[in-house]
Amino acid sequence: MASSDTAFLRGGGETGALIADFDWQSTSLGPIASWPQSLKTVVGVVVHSAVPIVMLWGPDGFMIYNDAYSEFAGARHPALLGSKVREGWPEVADFNDNVMRIVLGGRSLAYRDQKLTLYRNGVPEPVWMNLDYSPVLDENGRPAGVIAVVVETTKRVQADQRVAAEQDRLLSLFEQAPGFMAMLEGPQHVFTLANHAFLQLIGHREVLGRAPLEALPELEGQGFLEVMDDCYRSGRPFVGNALKVSLQREVGGGVEDRFVDFVYQPVRDSAGEVAGIFVQGSDVTQRVAGDAELRRITETLEARVEERTAELAAANRQLVAQIEERERVEATLRQMQRLEAVGQLTSGVAHDFNNLLTVVLGNLGFLEKTLERAGVDGKAHTRLANIRTAAERGATLTAQLLAFSRRQRLETRAVDLNETVAKMRELLQSSMGGAVRLETVLQPDLWPALVDPTQIELVILNLAINARDAMEVGGSLTVETANVRLGAPNRPEMPGAGEYVMIAVADTGTGMTPEVLAKAFEPFFTTKPVGKGSGLGLAQVFGFAKQSGGGVRIDTKLGEGSTVKVFLPRAARNVGGRHVEAQEPPPLRGAMRRLLLVDDDSAVREVTAAMLREVGCVVVEAGSGGAALDILERDPAPFDLMVIDFAMPGMTGAEVAREAQLRRPGMPTIFITGYADLAALQNIGEEAIVQKPFRDAELLRKISRALGSGGAAGNVVQLRK
Repeated sequence: MASSDTAFLRGGGETGALIADFDWQSTSLGPIASWPQSLKTVVGVVVHSAVPIVMLWGPDGFMIYNDAYSEFAGARHPALLGSKVREGWPEVADFNDNVMRIVLGGRSLAYRDQKLTLYRNGVPEPVWMNLDYSPVLDENGRPAGVIAVVVETTKRVQADQRVAAEQDRLLSLFEQAPGFMAMLEGPQHVFTLANHAFLQLIGHREVLGRAPLEALPELEGQGFLEVMDDCYRSGRPFVGNALKVSLQREVGGGVEDRFVDFVYQPVRDSAGEVAGIFVQGSDVTQRVAGDAELRRITETLEARVEERTAELAAANRQLVAQIEERERVEATLRQMQRLEAVGQLTSGVAHDFNNLLTVVLGNLGFLEKTLERAGVDGKAHTRLANIRTAAERGATLTAQLLAFSRRQRLETRAVDLNETVAKMRELLQSSMGGAVRLETVLQPDLWPALVDPTQIELVILNLAINARDAMEVGGSLTVETANVRLGAPNRPEMPGAGEYVMIAVADTGTGMTPEVLAKAFEPFFTTKPVGKGSGLGLAQVFGFAKQSGGGVRIDTKLGEGSTVKVFLPRAARNVGGRHVEAQEPPPLRGAMRRLLLVDDDSAVREVTAAMLREVGCVVVEAGSGGAALDILERDPAPFDLMVIDFAMPGMTGAEVAREAQLRRPGMPTIFITGYADLAALQNIGEEAIVQKPFRDAELLRKISRALGSGGAAGNVVQLRK
């Protein structure tokens, strides 16, 4: 199946890959290539969603779902994929039949906390779910399928049931308590709760929803209502012991004196304001029994209230933390998806642009040599020099694009950033000019950083120049290093938790607005005047830091300046020994080497071949991987080396090189690439790779080293399958 047929499934996780490999020919859907666009579009949305979604296509409801739904399905995954919904979930076949009938009729359905018994793992289990069903329309606007969002709520429902049961139990305790209890709300003290003992005390009169004087008029003048008003206003509880209360407990009967112990307890709302009064007490006519029972009920109730309050507070804190984390993750995901999309675009542009620059710079070199041999005047040389400067500027821009898209090739090792800054001090000061004062704050005992030493120097210089441009009237630039331990990230550009070596560049310039800060790492975004900046500087820093396994953060205040902090992973140890330069190989000229050149771009292939023939090489050209393998099959003459473009349609350079080794064992290979396919090239030495755009001297030097002294057997590139 062509990869374009399943392009909509890329990035769809494990289930997306299973869908791509599934034998849909055996179903009424047919092969993926024949699927209608409406089906492909919906399936693409499903597999890329983090929410559990299943799509039921056709009258039989063939099931197509995503990774989140596969977790919900339990042990029934992956057998569910491609099955009919009635056969996939036979225990709820009637329920699903009803759903299919209604939704394929053009209506939507929604269930909240729907309980079904499922056999997800071979045993029946009650499952509660929020289910949302909507029709999926085909190209003719008719319902052709059903999309279902399945969110399991079992844990929450069971928790709610436990809470409700506990509330019922507490209410039962409240109702059955031998001591009297009542709850009054608001400044008018309206009864909202009263237990049996309270009603027994007052003579079983109707009190709920009524104020005390309305329900119990005989209380007027006895002082209880005045104390209650004071308790509500002050928020202070009142405790009464063995106080006399005169009650008319029977209609038409006389007033009866009772003695009670009681408490008025203010109840506060979530804002801390008094919202009501809780009354509890006992009729102490039978004091001994009443006192003992009151203590038991009071202690039990207070313990329950405290326990539930603590549980609710803990649950609330956990909920707030989960919401904040979800919002942070969603924001991170949105930004990373947007930056990844731009990164993929820029890497592709850089690849094509590097091909063009290879042709321009290669032919420019030939023109320079031709003019030199012809003795043409200096003006032509000046114009050619201007062309070369512009082309090399283009090469620099493509390198920045590759850095942002995290596709540049890095040679990481343990680096002492204090030493790096010290070596760069003179360069930085000269780049700043006399109006900017340079300061360094270097932490003693700085950890070694795992980083590409050349690229980190470019990053420091890049940040310093940005800082200089932000200080039009001069100021102070500070380069700082530090060992840091970071917690969980709260921004997408920050690294994960761990130990990092930080290098920061701070200026006293204009600072950034929040709007500018939000776009600071986006490629091509710049606040500089036209012609003064490409908008790739901070994007390059961002890409480099992320590719290195770290991150970056900007602290800024408008009118006071900005600090860019780059966090790099701490190296496990220092790398010992010293770097030894490789011995320069003998030149190729006059060697009459026979080379096989493979490149699908005819212009790049032509200029590369011309470079090689100019130094006496015999070059056999091939425009594709297949053509190169045909040459190796039919041409018995030996080849000293193969030069091959890494990114080609059909067969990549890696695939061609692997097949070539089977036909010509021991033949060394040099790869030419417009961008770094890091996964495929990670085990290939730097000397076997030539980065476009290249100069003839670089290409010839690496070919000379590959040919080496005495044969090529030691320079064979071992590629992973």
